[in-house]
Amino acid sequence: MAVPVEEAIAALSTFSLEDEQPEVQGPGLWVSTERGATESPIEYSDVSAYRLSLSEDTKALNQLNVLIQEGKEMGSVLYTYRSCVKALPQLPDSMKQSQADLYLETYQVLDLEMSRLREIQRWQASAASKLAADMQRFSRPERRINGPTITHLWSMLKLLDVLVQLDHLKNAKASIPNDFSWYKRTFTQVSMQWQDTDSMREELDDLQIFLSTRWAILLNLHVEMFRVNNVEDILQVLIVFAVESLELDFALLFPERHILLRVLPVLVVLATSSEKDSESLYKRVKINRLINIFKNDPVIPAFPDLHLSPAAILKELSMYFQKFSSQTRLLTLPAPHELPPPIRAEHDDFTIRFASSMNQLLLLKSTDSADIEWSKEVKGSMYDVIVEGFQLLSRWTARIWEQCAWKFSRPCKDPVPLESHETSASFSDYEKPHSCNKSVS
Repeated sequence: MAVPVEEAIAALSTFSLEDEQPEVQGPGLWVSTERGATESPIEYSDVSAYRLSLSEDTKALNQLNVLIQEGKEMGSVLYTYRSCVKALPQLPDSMKQSQADLYLETYQVLDLEMSRLREIQRWQASAASKLAADMQRFSRPERRINGPTITHLWSMLKLLDVLVQLDHLKNAKASIPNDFSWYKRTFTQVSMQWQDTDSMREELDDLQIFLSTRWAILLNLHVEMFRVNNVEDILQVLIVFAVESLELDFALLFPERHILLRVLPVLVVLATSSEKDSESLYKRVKINRLINIFKNDPVIPAFPDLHLSPAAILKELSMYFQKFSSQTRLLTLPAPHELPPPIRAEHDDFTIRFASSMNQLLLLKSTDSADIEWSKEVKGSMYDVIVEGFQLLSRWTARIWEQCAWKFSRPCKDPVPLESHETSASFSDYEKPHSCNKSVS
């Protein structure tokens, strides 16, 4: 029996569409058609309408993507953190009676900065717990058959990469412990006038442990992951995916390739927490494959002026993961010793072939009634050259990033003075790559 139009219209008025949800008429702006897209323009919010078995996975994907975005914002906060202690005023001896007021003002300034670090501490604990729970979902027997999708694997790797970069930034920022020591000192002074400061002191101690412990985020992730057994399988799946993607160039863009290179050594350490796990991993991935990857990419960009070295990560984490310390072949990887291959030869070769293809295309346009087969060949060749050009641009961009990372990993030790100056300037290790690693010409 047909529903009257008036009733149908009245029923539509009861439907509620939340913000950023799909429209009733379908996508109205654009449709994503990328073959390998790992991001959804509507965040998979329409999956529940089809009543498929993907609801649980898409809910987890949305959660991981939100955490990735939040983690990038946390990374920006940590990367742009600058010490404010040196900018704080110091009272002369004649104003020592105002010392208490100065302590209070200093505490209020530093407390704002420390609140950002506390937020990062809370976020990483939540993110590690949710990532570990997502991995443990695939350790259930019924989920081992199909396993996570490619999109799900990438989301896990991207979130792990965010955690690795946060940990690396926390370790590299010397200004953070300096500011914290001043903050704790001023807190001791101003808290004498307060009551019930036990919870504040406990929070302060937790923050001190977090900031002073190297690789605290990864250690916390390890604890969260192994609260439940059988996460070794999903770790091995991630390692195999990363190794094959690097060996077969599945990662088309350089940011994705750098993500795989940054997380691979961490995954290897986490997956070899016992001798049994090590044997199981090296049956699926031969150790020589890992060694070749780490040798070919000895320095990995993390930020414009910060880099990661797989060899350094493996050696440093071996102190915290005693079972991994037996992997002597991985721990004896050589230090970075050479620059990436030059770009000039590839550029000259591509320019010649691109000009040749352009000439062929111009000749085709000027020829009347050209042969169909020859026309297809010329157009197909032009298409292939254009695609290759975009791939080369991405590869060259990656090499520039890697070259900058290499320079920061090996700063010039003895700067040579310029001819216009008699005495050599004094450069810090941070300044040497900019001031001394470049030729005068």
